[in-house]
Amino acid sequence: MNDSAWQIEEASLVLVEATLAALAALGLLSVTRLRVLLAVDRHGSMNLSSLAERLGMSLSAAGRVVDRLAEAGLLSREPAPHSRREIRIQVTPEGREVLERLRAVRRHRIGQALDRLEPADRATPFRMLLQLTDAADQ
Repeated sequence: MNDSAWQIEEASLVLVEATLAALAALGLLSVTRLRVLLAVDRHGSMNLSSLAERLGMSLSAAGRVVDRLAEAGLLSREPAPHSRREIRIQVTPEGREVLERLRAVRRHRIGQALDRLEPADRATPFRMLLQLTDAADQ
């Protein structure tokens, strides 16, 4: 592994810690449930097998998590428009609100860290993270 990958991974732990701190502060979701909710939010409506495949989970495990999130009102399951046999999973408005609260806590913590940087240095991590995100999504 090259040094850059190691350094970025190490620095990313700050973001992971911010996420875990936000989860703990809000006390709403387990890491697994958050992972499922974020996947559906980020990638849009999908069926259960697509979700399970995207997250590397078994179909039954993904189904159990989706069931719990649906019971909590954070995900909805509805027949797909093209096939009544296929169920589409979507984030509900309540689910989006939970994610926004989580993101607000994370943004606050990240903002505090950015405030400790010199103004001229703040643009560098932003540009690099945008490029890294684009590369990782390809």
